[in-house]
Amino acid sequence: MNDKESIPSEAKSETRLQKSMRSALRWVLLALLAFGLGALLIAIALYFPTRQKLDKANTDLEHANVTITGKTEQINTVQTNNQTLQKNLDSATLHMYVLKALSGVRGASLAVAADDYAGARLSLTQASTALDALSSLLGADQKDMFTAMRQSAAQALADIKTDLKSAQPELVQLTKNLVQLEDNLFPNF
Repeated sequence: MNDKESIPSEAKSETRLQKSMRSALRWVLLALLAFGLGALLIAIALYFPTRQKLDKANTDLEHANVTITGKTEQINTVQTNNQTLQKNLDSATLHMYVLKALSGVRGASLAVAADDYAGARLSLTQASTALDALSSLLGADQKDMFTAMRQSAAQALADIKTDLKSAQPELVQLTKNLVQLEDNLFPNF
């Protein structure tokens, strides 16, 4: 029986190398477990909250982009409306100066008919002022007609100084030119 007893005791005895390998394997497993727990702790503590913040930031960014797009469309609409209003204002200003010049010339005609030298001179001066304002507003295609009107106004003013009634033909021609200019610029009025 000694032989039987010695066999199991030899099988049960471990060598030093096996013990150290088993101990090293335990430490490696323990280190892997600690590394895994550390990675899980980092994921829970850092990655997931950061990911949630990133998702919220992306959602906020998309909302901001939609808002910016809407505001850009509003700005474009306002700019278009502003351009339209500016064109209307420029047109109304141009029309106002044409009518002021026409009013001045007609006032001068009435003053000449009434033998009112001061009234005729004042009305022609107002018409000349309106014509000067028109010079900066008219396009190149109306410049020739405008030059002729300014010359007619200057001639009428000179005629008034010499003989009040001699200015009437120039005033009639100036009235026709202004009416024609108004019809050309504002055909719907």
